[in-house]
Parts: sequence; structure tokens; C-alpha cells
Amino acid sequence: MRLLVVGSCGKRKLHYHTKQPSCLELIKHPDIEYWRKKLPEVCAPAREIYTGPQNTELVKAVDLLRKIPNVEVQLVVVSAGFGILQEHDLVPPYDCSFINMKLSQIRERTQILNLKSSFSSLTSNGFDLIYLALGKRYLDALGDDVSKPSKIPTVTFQGEGTKQVTRISCSADVVKAFSKQGHKIHGVVGFKGDLLRLLAKHALEKPHPHAEVKKWVRQSYLKILIHQLGGLSE
Repeated sequence: MRLLVVGSCGKRKLHYHTKQPSCLELIKHPDIEYWRKKLPEVCAPAREIYTGPQNTELVKAVDLLRKIPNVEVQLVVVSAGFGILQEHDLVPPYDCSFINMKLSQIRERTQILNLKSSFSSLTSNGFDLIYLALGKRYLDALGDDVSKPSKIPTVTFQGEGTKQVTRISCSADVVKAFSKQGHKIHGVVGFKGDLLRLLAKHALEKPHPHAEVKKWVRQSYLKILIHQLGGLSE
């Protein structure tokens, strides 16, 4: 069972440096190796450098899932600064995000980063399930294809659901419902990471965790499970 977990970069980072690059500076010097050499003392692995609740909870979830035999998880981060990052890639702090960009700016930036092609290549590696913990702007950055019907069962929090794409609401009401069930939820912003952590914990509590995770590819099962965990009405 192979899972691809996709997170996004965030403003909150493990380190800060007065000379960390902006989007404009990254256009002049786009190579991440340049900034690693320029700011070596403040580089950190992608899984650690983003300290917002969504990323920290995603990392916890991935580590829990990796405790399950025969479950393989690949964690990547969509970075507005450097493109698709693997979890152990060393990353310097930077000031660049898709969140406040106009769609035209996002498209221009993603062409520079070759994001669409990189993501397409990544998802062709035989995954059984894709978990897209991304907001709208970061989904936009991956291109139109990411919102089209997928052959791989996919969990997303934006756009329309399809036969293979399970769209999960992360509204304030949903977050409140999960909190009422006694789950630790880090608000709407952190919910995408929280949900995967809760799913991983649920699987580990089952007699056969691997069999439980395999059931997640069935949209009907996954929706019922999430509703049960959150005490949500059908």
C-alpha cells in the first residue's frame, strides 16, 4: 500500500534570517543550492522547517502510518519558493507564498518552478492513494489537471468530488464537530493535517492496520469513517 501525502509551505518557519530571499530574489537566483550555500546555518529538512500546525500534524500522521507494516508513505511539500520538495530536502528560510498571489502571478511562478510537470511525474509512481493537504491557491499552482478526474483515489479539501476524488469539507462547523468528539484540532488551518493524524491513529488501533488503510481507497468507506470520527451527520 503506497500513499502520497502532499503538504504546502507556510509562513511560519523554524528559522529566520535577515538575508532570506523573497519571491523576487528567488527569480534572480532560483537554484536552491545557491541559497543553501548562502544560508547554511539556517537550513532545515522540509519536514521540519515549516512549523505551522498543518505541516507539523501531517508529519506526525506520516510517522504514525510508517509504523504499519507494508504501508509506504512518501511526503512532499509544494513550495512557492523551490517547487516540489522531498521531506528530507534541506531548505533555507524564504518569504514567498502562493496565498496572496493573483492567479496570473501563480501561473507565472509555477512555470518558473516547472510545478505542473514535476507533480505529474511524481503521481505517476504507482501510488494507491493521494492525500492533498492543500488550500485553493496551492492546488491552482499544480495546474488544471489536478482537479480533473483522477485514476488514483485522491483525498482533497477543495473543488468538486468525483468517483475517485473524495472532497472533504474543512469548514469551521466541521472543525467544531471534530473538537466536540474530543479530538485535538488546530483550527481550520491545521485540520488537513489533523484529519490524517486521526485516520492514522484509528488504523493503528485496529487488529489489522494494513487492511484498514487499504479500505481508504474506497470512497464510500472513507466518507463514512470520517463522518464517524467527527460525529457528523450523513
